[in-house]
Amino acid sequence: MTIEQANQYFAALPDGFASTEQLRAAFTAPVQKVQFVGVAGTAGKTVVARLLAAILHAQGIHAGLYHAGSRPLSERICIDDAPVDEGLLALTAEALSTAEALPRDAAELAAAANCFGAAGCTLAVVELPDAGLAEALPGMPVCAVTSVGPDGVSRSVERLAALAAGVMRKGSICVTAPEQPKAVLSELIVAAGKCGCELVVPDPEDITFLEAEKFASKVDYGGYTVPLAFLGRHAAGNAAVAVELSLALCRKDFDITDEAILEGLAAVENRSSIRVVSQRPLVILDACRTPQQAAALLRVLNMAKVRHMSAIIGLTEEEGAEAFFSALETGLTPEEQKKDKSTMPGMSENPFDKVYLVTPQGTDTALTERLTEKAKYHFDAELCATLAEAVRLAHANTRRGLLVCGSEAAALEAAELLANS
Repeated sequence: MTIEQANQYFAALPDGFASTEQLRAAFTAPVQKVQFVGVAGTAGKTVVARLLAAILHAQGIHAGLYHAGSRPLSERICIDDAPVDEGLLALTAEALSTAEALPRDAAELAAAANCFGAAGCTLAVVELPDAGLAEALPGMPVCAVTSVGPDGVSRSVERLAALAAGVMRKGSICVTAPEQPKAVLSELIVAAGKCGCELVVPDPEDITFLEAEKFASKVDYGGYTVPLAFLGRHAAGNAAVAVELSLALCRKDFDITDEAILEGLAAVENRSSIRVVSQRPLVILDACRTPQQAAALLRVLNMAKVRHMSAIIGLTEEEGAEAFFSALETGLTPEEQKKDKSTMPGMSENPFDKVYLVTPQGTDTALTERLTEKAKYHFDAELCATLAEAVRLAHANTRRGLLVCGSEAAALEAAELLANS
């Protein structure tokens, strides 16, 4: 099997549920020697995982990293800050393809774990779109639950918190995000108590924003002062989680110095979270897809006093779209909107003069047509046949710049298009 065939194999697998027994059966023997750090939650998983992996790399710890997402799997499994050996992943994929078929999330995690085991990794940081998969991992001294909020599937935040708490296990240390909703934090506290897991909650008052240039971030968390490639308070909270995970690993007998923590936090590049591609004209890419993330993006734009932009939005799901558009208009999450009745749809001052809806690769055009009608309640919205057309119209009609958001697929497609233009 070639690496192209391996990537296609994983991409073609269906969604679905795998039992703990099925996933464990897919692990090879060397996986048992790897210690894992599972990262669950609604928003911030990718950034937290990358920050912690960079810290481990700075410390010289032989570590792996796995991301969920829409890019080819060979780009989402790393060992020692480098993409996994393609031959190793191809062999792993071939072995999995001859065994009992697993749904995509479980198969990708099994492939990543088997690669980490074969490479002799000491630690591996794994992003878990399904926290229940964590139960199959052999050892997990620490874990994380990032920000929990509406995910577009009509589940309550209490239910989402309970699902994310599946990453916890007896004797481990779980770090959660600062400023979680009270209902979420209460659910996590109960879950931690039931399974005998220690819960660490960073203090928001320990996060200080230091003076920095426009669209730059310099943050101090408990004495750890670093320039961050990620913008906004939500991103600073992710950095705080990475710091606390490092300190928790120290308590579990992994030697991580303050210097390695600072070096790792400063080293990670921003690929998809409020990524400023250029200042003149202002071009921002953001893979945000939840109301939480949309509100965080709007707060950053409002703090920078940005106005008269065009937005290009490429959502891949209809569920939760109304809440996403509302948050992108007002900067308020659904919970905050319930408390604030002063704004009506389409009446809030925001940075966007015009919004263009596009269909990300692999998504149904009819979905985007329906989303455009929803967006019209909040913005001057228009449907575009292609992302290229939307970029052309946005450049022609904007006075300040453009934003591309709504999904990782849209942000990645836009990055490639802009790089080749």
